[in-house]
Amino acid sequence: MVFASPDQVDRYQAVGDRLRVVPKRRLEQISSLDTSDGVIGVKAIVTEPLASVAERDCILVPIGLQDPGNLGTLLRSALAFFERVGLVVGPDTVDPFSPKVVRATTGLLGLVAIHETDDYGDCLVELGERGVTGVALVPHAGVSLTDVAPAAPIALLIGSEAHGIPDELCSRCAWSVSIAQRSQVESLNAGVAGSIALFHLAALGG
Repeated sequence: MVFASPDQVDRYQAVGDRLRVVPKRRLEQISSLDTSDGVIGVKAIVTEPLASVAERDCILVPIGLQDPGNLGTLLRSALAFFERVGLVVGPDTVDPFSPKVVRATTGLLGLVAIHETDDYGDCLVELGERGVTGVALVPHAGVSLTDVAPAAPIALLIGSEAHGIPDELCSRCAWSVSIAQRSQVESLNAGVAGSIALFHLAALGG
């Protein structure tokens, strides 16, 4: 369902009978934003089996990412560069259905096939068996991102800035890659680094 204020309703006519007109004051009362933009969407939380996620062109695998803004940025970037996007999340990563993640994706989260797991390692093994190429993005090890051309579909692992990606998960990937940068910067923000990698991988035809 989509709930829109009278001044916004014309923008959402394509929603059809799922559109409801609500006074703007009421939307401001129930919105999680300080200032409502006049529209609220309601969608069921849906997760999918790994087999379905493996059919996507690009699969994000965030490891220990706790910042909802970073995860939202990564999902938005993936959707900007790839037609079909998947996401594998474990218990140590921020909830992809949290309001801040949803807002950071500008409402595009519903386009992502999401799989929840308790074991990243098992997921990477199964993805590999289904023809998905694992790529681990690490700060200072591995080959340069510009020196690889992994075949699609791709599973891109991105770790937290504090802990990175465990070695045992990197070992399950076909590639461990880094982004070249000037020495005075220790590491890039996870959302920024992942977005750069997504753009490069998509440009290769991923």
